[in-house]
Amino acid sequence: MTHQDQTTWHNLSADWINWADRLAPAAGKINRHMIEAADLPALAHARGGADLAVLDLASGVGEPAFTFARALSGQRDVSANTPGITGHVTATDIVPEMCDGLSARAQEDGIANITVMPANMEKLPFDDQSFDVVSCRFGVMFCDDPDLALRESHRVLRAGGRAVFMVWAPLVDNPLFAAMDAVLGNILGIGFDKAGLDPFSFGNVDQSMMRLESAGFRGIHATTHSPAGRIPETVAFWKPQMDMLFGHILRDASDMEMGALNAAMFETLSPYIEDGHFQVPICFHVLSATHA
Repeated sequence: MTHQDQTTWHNLSADWINWADRLAPAAGKINRHMIEAADLPALAHARGGADLAVLDLASGVGEPAFTFARALSGQRDVSANTPGITGHVTATDIVPEMCDGLSARAQEDGIANITVMPANMEKLPFDDQSFDVVSCRFGVMFCDDPDLALRESHRVLRAGGRAVFMVWAPLVDNPLFAAMDAVLGNILGIGFDKAGLDPFSFGNVDQSMMRLESAGFRGIHATTHSPAGRIPETVAFWKPQMDMLFGHILRDASDMEMGALNAAMFETLSPYIEDGHFQVPICFHVLSATHA
């Protein structure tokens, strides 16, 4: 990542920590798709029941590292269908403040099988073939050189290991982000492009699978998911994502501007209100592959 990228995420770390606990239940629901794609039972069987080593990249303040750690706790996890599998998670992020928040949350939650350390996914400080699983949720697209990050992920993965990447589908398939981009542009003159963010660069599944193949992966598979929550229309449910992507900008906005932002977001997303609840879909892909 460039210095500018690191500074941006450094400035957003407080926003991520602020929302982490409140977003954990929703995060757990979508993380199960990554757990399933990793196929931990098959990996454990191939390793003769030995502890599995998972490397989570761009962990932010805990997800999906916590979900993997719980799945590897040795206890039966019904939702993940991983009975009795044990292992350890190395959670990494390029922002030290994120790592500090992650460590504190892991301690509070009593998650012992996790190690936290700052690391740049484009230059990982690990030996070749060190991990059984490499995971990354909504992170690789923010790299300065995503293809280098993919090659690094392949390098540190053991033969037969699995990599799992969760990435956003195109903007047109994500009405929350489309509304956010338009509203922020109209009111503050800022959007994804002007903020230097490209969350949707892996939205084209075919192109993304080709990028994984070019990085050395084989057995590449993709699934697309479009869950829609059911949130009371009185809840400004867009605030977490807006804060975690644009919080460093929103902190300088006036009360009048923030009021206008919230009103415009409500109006833009009102077509998704049914029976007094927002039902706005999000759309993402889960890309999985092996190190042959």
